Amino acid sequence: MLAQAVVAAYHKKESDGIHTGQLTVTGVSPCPYATYINYHHLDDEDFAPETRMLMKNGKWQELEVLEDLRRAGFKLRFVGDNQQTVHVGKIPIRGRPDGRIIVDEREDLLEIKAMSLGKYTDLKQKGIDVFPGYKCQVQLYLASEELKNVAGCWFYVKHKDSCRPYDIFIEKDAVYARPIVEMVDEIVLGKMEVSRPKDCPLPAMCRHSLFCREAEVLDMSGIKTLTDPEIVKKWLEGQFHLETGEELNEEVRALLIQRLGDNDVLFVEDPTVLLQVKRITQHRTEISEAKFVKKYGAAALLGVTEENIVKQVRVTPRF
Repeated sequence: MLAQAVVAAYHKKESDGIHTGQLTVTGVSPCPYATYINYHHLDDEDFAPETRMLMKNGKWQELEVLEDLRRAGFKLRFVGDNQQTVHVGKIPIRGRPDGRIIVDEREDLLEIKAMSLGKYTDLKQKGIDVFPGYKCQVQLYLASEELKNVAGCWFYVKHKDSCRPYDIFIEKDAVYARPIVEMVDEIVLGKMEVSRPKDCPLPAMCRHSLFCREAEVLDMSGIKTLTDPEIVKKWLEGQFHLETGEELNEEVRALLIQRLGDNDVLFVEDPTVLLQVKRITQHRTEISEAKFVKKYGAAALLGVTEENIVKQVRVTPRF
C-alpha cells in the first residue's frame, strides 16, 4: 500500500526550470541526428514513475559524493542547490555542471555520476570514450564562456552498491567540442535539417535507436502473444537471482584478481571452502580475414566461407 502510493506520487512531471521544453547541454549528442531529434521534440520520453524515482536517487547519490569530498578536505564551489548555469555556443544552450573543485591549488570542473557495476567497470577499464554522451557533456561544459579558463574536469563516479569511488581527469579538448557546438548552432539558428544516418554512430548508447529504425517494416507473421502472469512472475524471480549473483561474482572476481597480483596461483580459504585462483594463458590460432584478402583477394574469400545457422531462444523483458 505504501509502495503503491509512493510510485503513484511520481506520475506527475516536475520541472527544474532548465531542462523541460528546451535544448540543454544534456540534450546535445555527438550524433547530429540525436541532437536534431531532441531539439525538435521528435522522440520525447515520458518517464515512468520508477524512472523518475531512479533519477531522483541520482541526486541523492550526488549529495553523498559531495559530503565524501568535503570529508576528504576538498573545497567545493557551485554545488548542490547552488549550481552555476553555463552557456555554450551562439544560441546559447544552457547547462548546469555539478560544481567545481580545488585540487593542488587549481580550480577544476567537477562532474559526478553514480554507476552500476557494469558501467563502473567499463569506465575503469576503458575510460571515458566508452561513454560518448558523458564525454560530450563534459567537453561542452568546458567549452562554455563561464569555464573558458578551466583546464579540465574531474569525472568522479560512485559504484551504487559498494559505494566505491573512482575518478579520472578529463582535459579540455577544444578540437573535439568545436564541431559539436557549431553543429548545434546550425541546427537551432541555421534551421539545418539532419537526416537519419545510415549507420548509427552510437550503437547501444542512444535512447533514440528505436526511433531511428521506425521506418523499417517488421514481419509480424512469426510473433505470438500469450497472457500468463505465473510464467512471467517465475521468470522475473529467476532473472533477479541470476543478475544479483552475476554482480556479486564480478565484484569478487575483481577482488581476487587484485589479490593475485603478479603471482600465477592464489589460494583463498575459509573454514569450509578453499578457492584456487589461477592465471591461465592460452594461445589460439585463427585465420585473419584481412590478411587472407590481402594475399589472395576478396573474391577468394567467398570460396572458403560458409554460413552456420545457430538457433537460440532468448527471453528479454519489455516494460
